[in-house]
Amino acid sequence: MNLQKSATIIASVCAIFLAIVKFAVGLASGSVAVLSSAIDSLLDCVISGLNYLALKKSSQGSSKEYNFGFSKIEALMGLFEGLVISAIGVYIFYESVLKIHNQESVEKLDLGIFVMAFAMVVTLCLVIFLNYVAKKTKSLIIKADSLHYKIDFLTNALTLLALIIIAFTNYHFIDGLFGIAISLYTIFSALKIIKESSQILLDVAIAKEQVEKIKEIIQENKEVKSFHHLKTRKSPDMLYVSVHLVFEPTISLLKAHEIGDEIEDAIREYFKDEFWNIHIHLDPYDDSEEERNKNEISTYPA
Repeated sequence: MNLQKSATIIASVCAIFLAIVKFAVGLASGSVAVLSSAIDSLLDCVISGLNYLALKKSSQGSSKEYNFGFSKIEALMGLFEGLVISAIGVYIFYESVLKIHNQESVEKLDLGIFVMAFAMVVTLCLVIFLNYVAKKTKSLIIKADSLHYKIDFLTNALTLLALIIIAFTNYHFIDGLFGIAISLYTIFSALKIIKESSQILLDVAIAKEQVEKIKEIIQENKEVKSFHHLKTRKSPDMLYVSVHLVFEPTISLLKAHEIGDEIEDAIREYFKDEFWNIHIHLDPYDDSEEERNKNEISTYPA
């Protein structure tokens, strides 16, 4: 079992445990902040389980039907998670406003404070672990999972602070105010995951700085007269590059192929921390204008 799958299992176990404890205390105390945190933990558990299945599927190689594999499943799950997190934020906002309007009070503050402090410690350890896995594997799913538990940690911290303030001031409306603050942070954080996942699903290009460096590497080779059709895209675990290199018509195919391999190796060497899928097409002349004209003609009806 790889590190990513192990991380999702550990996250699921922690989430279901915290959800059960928070639900029990939230129902007993009547705190909307504690109940909101419990719902967040429960959904995190479900999503971590789905993430495990997605990672298992996305790690499979290509097939006859899916020649490029299943890596975009990670982006699909990231998009789904972002939408779920947004829904959580909207629900927390609604419940918090309702609690303030109804002037509901919080009971059993001591129990709530103890449980939220315990949840903070568990969640902090989990966030540190998931951040480590996300940086090491560059997995969008683990990154999204880490965001879940960062939000959960913030929820735990703000809920704990709210309960402490209520214990000292007896201002029970603070529970609802903190719930609103948590909901807004949750929604805006989810939008970042939704944006990143959508970009990958739409084949967004790699970073401009990386593209410029690739151009520099190509131009450094004097045997390459010019290049065109440089296209890039990225998936959660792979960066894709395709380009047409133009050589003198008299150059041997073997020599042109060797130069193409050198450029490919130089790209991989410069960006050591990334995984690359590079496709280089060898041209004896610049046919970019010719292909452009063909494409323009094909857009007109016969």
